[in-house]
Amino acid sequence: MSAKRILILLFALSLILSGCGGAPNKEMHTIGIIVEIPWLSPVVDNFKTTMTELGYVEGKNITYLYDPNVGPDQAAFDKEAARLMEANVDLFFTVGTMTTKAAKKATEGTDIPVVFTPVINPVAEGVVESIAQPGGNVTGVQIVDHSAKALEWALKIAPDTKYVYIPYNPDDTITMLIMQGVLEAIPSLGVELLPSEVKSVDEMLAVVSALPEDTLIFVVSPISSLETGVEQLGQEALKYGVPIFTCNREINTPPFPISNYTVTFPGEAQQGAQMVDRILKGAKPADTPVETAEYYLDVDLKQAQAFGLQIPDEILNQANIIVR
Repeated sequence: MSAKRILILLFALSLILSGCGGAPNKEMHTIGIIVEIPWLSPVVDNFKTTMTELGYVEGKNITYLYDPNVGPDQAAFDKEAARLMEANVDLFFTVGTMTTKAAKKATEGTDIPVVFTPVINPVAEGVVESIAQPGGNVTGVQIVDHSAKALEWALKIAPDTKYVYIPYNPDDTITMLIMQGVLEAIPSLGVELLPSEVKSVDEMLAVVSALPEDTLIFVVSPISSLETGVEQLGQEALKYGVPIFTCNREINTPPFPISNYTVTFPGEAQQGAQMVDRILKGAKPADTPVETAEYYLDVDLKQAQAFGLQIPDEILNQANIIVR
C-alpha cells in the first residue's frame, strides 16, 4: 500500500473517530442561577464578570437562566430548580443554603453539577458529605463564621468599650447561626451584651438613642429582615456618637463603619466562577474540595477620628483596605 493511500485512510479514520468516539465539549453551556435573597444578588454580576474573564461570553458560548424575583421560601426555590431542570441546564450556580438544597434535590439521580456560594457549614446542612471529598454532584464555596473575630477587631480599636449592641431578629434563621458564635464569645471578650433582640428596623433604630456611654454597635452579616435599615443605623450611630463596627459584607453607603471584617461579593463570586470553569472543563464535583471564602479587614481612619479613636499601627499593618 502506497504512503499516499495510508495517509488518506488515516485521515478518514480520524474523521470517523472525531464523530463517534466520545462526546466532544459543548460549545454552548447553559447555567441555571438561583439566589436566596435580593441582598445577595451582586454575587451574580460578579460571577458573570469573572466568567467573561475566563473566556465565557454570554450569547456566544454560555447562557445564563436567572430570575431575580424567585423566593422567599424553600418551596419557591424547589419550584425554580425544577423549572431550570426542564430548561436543560448544564450546571446550577446557587447563592445561599436553601437554593443549594433545592438544586441538589432537583438534580438527584443525575450528574448535573451544582456549585454553591455562600453556604455556612455545608456538611451540617447536608449539602456535601465532607469538605475535602464532597461526594455526589455538589461543591462550592463555604463561609466560615468569623463574626467573633470581627468583634475582637472592633474591641481592639475601641478598647474602653463596656457594652455592645448587636441588633438581630431571632426569627431570622441564618442570622441566628451567626449569632451563636458571637454570643459564645462575648463572656471572654470582657464586655456586656445589651438587650439586642428586635423585630423590625424601627425597633432596631429606636434603641440607639438610649444606649449608655462606652457602647459600640456591632452589625453581623446577614441580618436578613433588618438589612434595609443598616444605612439608617449608621446615621443614628453617628448622630448619637456611638461608634459602629461590622462584619457585614457590603456596606456601600455612608456613614461607613470604623472597621469591617468580612467576605466580599467579588471574592466569593470569583472563587465560585473559577470552580465552575474547572467543572465545565471536566473536573468532578465529588472530587473538588469545598473552598472557604477569604475574609478582609477594612478600616476607616476618618470615621475613627470622628469618634476620637486612634487605630494602632498593629491593626493598620494587618488591614487589607485603609480609608484615610
